[in-house]
Amino acid sequence: MMTIDPELSQALDVFKHFFDLMHQPMAIIDKEGKYIYYNKESAELDGFPEEQAIGKPMLKVYPNLKKEDSTMLQALQHGKEYQNNYQSYYNHVGKVVDYLHTTVPLYNHQKEIIGAVEIGRNLSNVRQLQDQVFKLNSRLYQNQEQPLPEIVFASQKMQDVIDQTNILGANDVPVLIVGETGTGKELFARLIHQTSDRRDKAFISLNCSALPTTLIESTLFGTVKGAFTGAENRQGYLELANGGTLFLDELNAMPLEMQSKLLRFLQEKTYWQLGGNKEIHSDVRIVAAMNQSPAELLKTGKMRSDLFYRLNVGLIKLPALRERTEDIPVLARYFIDKHQHDVKVTISGISEPALKQLMSAPWPGNVRMLENAIVRSMVLQNEPGELQHITLDDELFDIQAPLTQQQQVSQPEKPVNVTPPSSDNLIEQVENYERQLIVDALNQANGKIITAAKLLNISRTTLQYKVKKYHIQMGVIDN
Repeated sequence: MMTIDPELSQALDVFKHFFDLMHQPMAIIDKEGKYIYYNKESAELDGFPEEQAIGKPMLKVYPNLKKEDSTMLQALQHGKEYQNNYQSYYNHVGKVVDYLHTTVPLYNHQKEIIGAVEIGRNLSNVRQLQDQVFKLNSRLYQNQEQPLPEIVFASQKMQDVIDQTNILGANDVPVLIVGETGTGKELFARLIHQTSDRRDKAFISLNCSALPTTLIESTLFGTVKGAFTGAENRQGYLELANGGTLFLDELNAMPLEMQSKLLRFLQEKTYWQLGGNKEIHSDVRIVAAMNQSPAELLKTGKMRSDLFYRLNVGLIKLPALRERTEDIPVLARYFIDKHQHDVKVTISGISEPALKQLMSAPWPGNVRMLENAIVRSMVLQNEPGELQHITLDDELFDIQAPLTQQQQVSQPEKPVNVTPPSSDNLIEQVENYERQLIVDALNQANGKIITAAKLLNISRTTLQYKVKKYHIQMGVIDN
């Protein structure tokens, strides 16, 4: 009969059902190192029956495991905590497991360690997908010239950015692209590649936010068999992209340790494979992108200043869609033509009311969000002809909920505090008038954004943007 610390037993009784519903590998050991909780996801991961694990010491379940290599036993004996710790190991049936987990000791009210808990994520599928992407990259991009990316625009602002990109593309220097999500950073990275002397070589893309640190390192630099459990001789992207361009998307997600190794490569053009015993040279042009302000990243210490200045030889800032609204009509028509064969109803062009909807929305997700909204609206339209209405993201949650009579005549319980500025300037007078209309609608809707948006016949996203723009303070806000 297993004896469990009363506090630990009580906590397990309370949370066990919740743990069972998490559907992630999770295990708990007591102060003797015995499993008191071991869910089916852990059993599937480790190839060890759930019922056989309960009550057994970890080292009995894994006879090849050394105490100093077990994060759970280290947490139990020394109070160590592990956050997003990556491990690669052979499970009970000899299969290599890539595992990302968090492990912490458990304390009683007297601050004594009474157990340890571990929850994790199986990255084995990620490793397999990584290998598949690598093989596809090898086949698709090696020594094959790709066509110029199609960038649709009408604004002078975008023309200036493209002119700058063409100049940087022709000069073989590192480039940093900064822009919000959905502004087309990879398109511009491809434009840089295709306007360079490297255009007939590989263009390889790696999203730095999609992989944990260890997998980023092995993906970039490659591995030598035996470097770690399950490691094989594998090319890295720096070798695969030799002579071409390596695009590092979301560089701001790369850990500082990896930033240091990337900086060294930029300086020396050499690197070491994981487990390798010699330096390898690679002639790769680095183009990086980030969706956060470099100044803020440097200020908060999330980016190395020396890496930033090394990449900052060429800096491209992509404007947000709201900063180039004259591009919206041509983008809208382009996306309608692009997706014409994806929908059953023939859509030709766009109506003036729908275009006004597009022009008035703030588009926090930029061009990608615009494309998604147009495709969704095309799918939902039942009649052929011009696209009549744009279904924005917020409408999906309330698309079948018309205003009730009570909502239409409701009076404000908490009035909006408003003191519009006075000005004789025409633009400011129009803005003051718009602000007052928004204030009146919010008061009538008791501060509920979605209701006020219906009264104004605009989207919730647009109204939220204008509330922020005009610094409107409300007593009631329905987020």
